Amino acid sequence: MAEPIPGTLKVSNDVIADLVGYAALECYGVTGMATTDEQTGIARLLPANKLRKGIGVSSADGHVIVSLHVIVEQGVNMASVVNNLASSVKFLLKQIAELDDVDVHVHIEGMRAS
Repeated sequence: MAEPIPGTLKVSNDVIADLVGYAALECYGVTGMATTDEQTGIARLLPANKLRKGIGVSSADGHVIVSLHVIVEQGVNMASVVNNLASSVKFLLKQIAELDDVDVHVHIEGMRAS
């Protein structure tokens, strides 16, 4: 195992958003990330190369806040999907970005038939 290197790790919000987006796509029941048109209020599914448009990353009081806007498969248990998604995002950010204090807010913007 490699020896720890002293120093500080800085990870940009865009990198965090990319990691979160790919973690979300791996979760059961998540069809994809969503963005909502401000004029019409209609949510639409984002392509895989624009995932970070459906993710907000900010920090407050020393912890990171991640807001995900997702579309889920019709017929899934939404509470289970949200819990699984939040756990997956927290685990991935702890493992890769070494972020321990992460709040994950999941917003289900719509459902899609599989």
